[in-house]
Amino acid sequence: MDTDDGLINCVARQLAESPNDTIDTAEFRSACITSGMDPDSFTQSDLDKLQRKLNEIAYTKN
Repeated sequence: MDTDDGLINCVARQLAESPNDTIDTAEFRSACITSGMDPDSFTQSDLDKLQRKLNEIAYTKN
């Protein structure tokens, strides 16, 4: 089952605050937990949505 878009957006906002260009597993897991979700519940579809949201956030920052 795919994760709710609102939760994905919350994780994306957490990750967008990172000073790193790439996100490692620990940082991803931490952002999920901070956002109140289980990082192990992400499907490939969820990860694709997360990547699109991160790209959108990065685009609007520039």
